[in-house]
Amino acid sequence: MERIKERSREPEPGLNSYDAFLLFTMEASRRRKEGKVLLRAQDNPAELSRHGYGRRYCNPSNWNEMSVPGWTISVTNQQDVPRGLHTHRGGGRLLYCVAGRGRTINNGVNLDWEKGDLELLPVTRTENSHQHFNVDPGKPCGQLVLMFWPFMEATANETRQVTDTPHWKGERKEELYRPDDFVPDQAYLEGYPIEFQGPPATLLDGLFARRNRWRDYMSRARWIVKEQDQPLETNRMGIYRWYVHPDFDDVAMKSVLFWTHQIPPASCSGRQKLQGGRIHFVEEGHGYSVINGVKYEWGPQDLILTPIVSGGVVVQHFNSDSTHTAKLACAEPNWFDILGMDMACGFEQLEDCPEWKAGDH
Repeated sequence: MERIKERSREPEPGLNSYDAFLLFTMEASRRRKEGKVLLRAQDNPAELSRHGYGRRYCNPSNWNEMSVPGWTISVTNQQDVPRGLHTHRGGGRLLYCVAGRGRTINNGVNLDWEKGDLELLPVTRTENSHQHFNVDPGKPCGQLVLMFWPFMEATANETRQVTDTPHWKGERKEELYRPDDFVPDQAYLEGYPIEFQGPPATLLDGLFARRNRWRDYMSRARWIVKEQDQPLETNRMGIYRWYVHPDFDDVAMKSVLFWTHQIPPASCSGRQKLQGGRIHFVEEGHGYSVINGVKYEWGPQDLILTPIVSGGVVVQHFNSDSTHTAKLACAEPNWFDILGMDMACGFEQLEDCPEWKAGDH
């Protein structure tokens, strides 16, 4: 009788496209709300790949577990031999030096960096073919590597390997390596010159005028932002050193903001309400963050994500060490010129850090 009942059961009604869309948005909201906020270094051990040693926190295989999907975040552990040579079609990466001194050879150009410097690999018309080297053999060297995939997807981004690091002894999978036609011929296609002596006559020409200004800007922009050239500022949130900011007019990438945040011993940051999506890498120190009322304790090389949730997040960071400064490396997508500063939740300062209160402003 049970078998007959199963056979006579009516099939589940099909889902129309609008209902499927509603369910998709609900599931995406649930994932972000319940996703990981703290990623501990000890839970993400360094591994050897054909490109070199590194600790990978976020990547496409675990985005569905994250409160902030879309980031690809890793920390390289540079050895005495060079990393592999690989190439990025499209570009759009930030590399912050967390230890040692190194050099990147990108499209034949030397880019020298040291601890505290930020390397930018901007969006280019063809590719960024590069290799990283430790210039102080026997000493530690490493970079925090940040990529925000939604921006890179828009530029048809793709990565292929060219040569392997000498440490790699695994199999060579030919499909992972750069083919001769990796950069298609149309990438080199150029139109006739369009120049303007006065205001553009049409809105379309206005876009070409913007293009001209952008190309001129990129011919002068910095690919290495040196720590020594970026002053510290004390603001309502704490002690910041800005590397990429919407107001900067000389850096080779503006799609992702980047700064470091120093928290003095036994002190704390300001308390702020904002939309999530901001990431914090613990460069030095021990402490904790309170995000929407939940406490997350962190230490060196841990990663803190501020969740993207309806109504935004309220966040504050604390240094639990009474003798040593904590230092966070922070980044967030530069949505602000596109979606506005309030980001559907409001951008509000709720409490100032002690250093701001004590200052003369």
